[in-house]
Amino acid sequence: MIADFIFALTASEMGLSPTILALIVVSSIVFIVGFAKSSRENEYKKLMDSFIERKEESD
Repeated sequence: MIADFIFALTASEMGLSPTILALIVVSSIVFIVGFAKSSRENEYKKLMDSFIERKEESD
């Protein structure tokens, strides 16, 4: 198994069951997707706020 080459201990030796490993993988994916989505929304909000500020200053 490829995991034997990556880690010094196997998952079962660390006390990680397949259920826990699946939970870790799913939570990691959810975190990464959520972080990317919130970063994109924050950039969009900052851009719109700066556009509105500039428009008000030019009036």
